[in-house]
Amino acid sequence: MKKIKNTAWLCSLIVCLTATSFATEIYISIDENGNRIFSDVPGKESRTHKLKEISTIPAIKIPQRTNAKARDNSEDPQAYQSIQIISPSPDSHLNRGELGNFIITAQISPPLQEQDEAVLLFDGQELSSGNQLSWQINNADRGTHNLKVIVRQRDNQIVKISSPSQSIHVRR
Repeated sequence: MKKIKNTAWLCSLIVCLTATSFATEIYISIDENGNRIFSDVPGKESRTHKLKEISTIPAIKIPQRTNAKARDNSEDPQAYQSIQIISPSPDSHLNRGELGNFIITAQISPPLQEQDEAVLLFDGQELSSGNQLSWQINNADRGTHNLKVIVRQRDNQIVKISSPSQSIHVRR
């Protein structure tokens, strides 16, 4: 037991002595050309140089990001107020012509935000997604089709708003 105490005492003494050996003094002298020379070894005409304490700034605490799923859109000032398909009108009859091509256009208020995307659902299937609000339909089959536009977040696919589903009729 006494041996352990002596070893602990000796280790503590070594740690204290090595810590004080790092606190060394800086000496400054001027040579024959007028240049200042800094050293840790004193010279004939050197003087002790006092170092200023290094200033430190504490780190800034950054708040945690809020979970996008927990955010309520009614409290979000940028929440979408309305979305609707403006062309073609509901229950309209479209002549598909020889190729069956037509354009679907939607309108949203406020404008589409950068982190969101508009998605066109044609007969319940995702046809296109992106930042556009106008889609070209090519080679549509004749018959009745259901259209819907949704706005969702790009990263986690959470739907923010959707238009009412509307039917169109494509004829020959």
